[in-house]
Amino acid sequence: MYSFQEELLIFLNSIEGLFSNKQLELLSLYDDAKDLFDNFADTKPDACTVISENLYNKILQKLNHEEINKIVHNLQKDEIKVTTILSDDYPQKLKDIPDPPTVLYYKGDLSLVEKTSIAVVGSRKCTGYGAKVVDLFVKQLAPHDFVIISGMAFGIDEAAHKAAIEYNAKTIAVMGSGFKHIYPSQHKGLAQIIQKEGLLITEFCPEATPQPYHFPMRNRIVSGLSDGILIVEAGQKSGTHTTLNHALDQGKNVYIIPNDIFSFSSSGSNEMIKSLQGSMVTSPKDILDDFGLNPDKPKQNMQFDFNETCIINVLKQGQMHFSELLAQTGLDITELNFKLSTLEIGGVVSKSAGNFYRLTMEVN
Repeated sequence: MYSFQEELLIFLNSIEGLFSNKQLELLSLYDDAKDLFDNFADTKPDACTVISENLYNKILQKLNHEEINKIVHNLQKDEIKVTTILSDDYPQKLKDIPDPPTVLYYKGDLSLVEKTSIAVVGSRKCTGYGAKVVDLFVKQLAPHDFVIISGMAFGIDEAAHKAAIEYNAKTIAVMGSGFKHIYPSQHKGLAQIIQKEGLLITEFCPEATPQPYHFPMRNRIVSGLSDGILIVEAGQKSGTHTTLNHALDQGKNVYIIPNDIFSFSSSGSNEMIKSLQGSMVTSPKDILDDFGLNPDKPKQNMQFDFNETCIINVLKQGQMHFSELLAQTGLDITELNFKLSTLEIGGVVSKSAGNFYRLTMEVN
């Protein structure tokens, strides 16, 4: 089911405290996974230039075929699917962020990660105003096939997932724990609905319990999978600030809802707007306009040459990475770059972070 290279990554990801960046650094010291497996015991000095002696000993103690096979078997038994950064189906959007997770465990429809999406985030102490805003935005984004991404926490996250379910939008929940420790436990029922109707995903192995440092890590995936983030409510010390910072580092579009100046739970959002860390939005139309999806905008009847028409027809399938466009259109790199630039200038397509392209108007 998995290559040995993938199985070794899954094994390394099960070692507590061995994070993605260190896993990749460690692998880089060896020719391949088999080289690491065969020679790890004899290469302690080299390995310890990357990881601590404590981590080295943890790996050495468990590094055997029996342990690796047990981990893979348990995943299959619990019906937990896995993709690794070496797998063909690993999300391209995450490959493009500074610190991609090496392993993702999931239940549900992984193909949702390639669709146009908005992350909806904010305070765990959601006010009535915040809940109303989430409902309004999700309701009006849903008919345009936006996938709604959030972190399944209390407050704004919960409101976002529930609104997506109510308005028949697909939703992705990124967890800060493993599948055996759904957090918060009160959201086990919500998690079951999401994995059935959307996607439940985490970088933490099934046995991983929720830890405070997991959630800032989770937030880079929330923003990484999205094409933009909508910040609804955030206090001065809200964890939403880490999602914002990740989004800015990743070059994502950031949309911020203005809030009550007398509300402590909202003060962080207003400061973000004041410091120009994102665009203030007051209507779902603001986001739809940004994505070229203004429902009031008439269809455009424009003339395109053969290669431009080919690109447009491919992009009608949805947002696509440059490499996929290259493969599907059959154009050479120079011609594709030139035609995409022409279509961008004409307002027909737009480019987003990670070298992704999408149509920004409905073309006959």
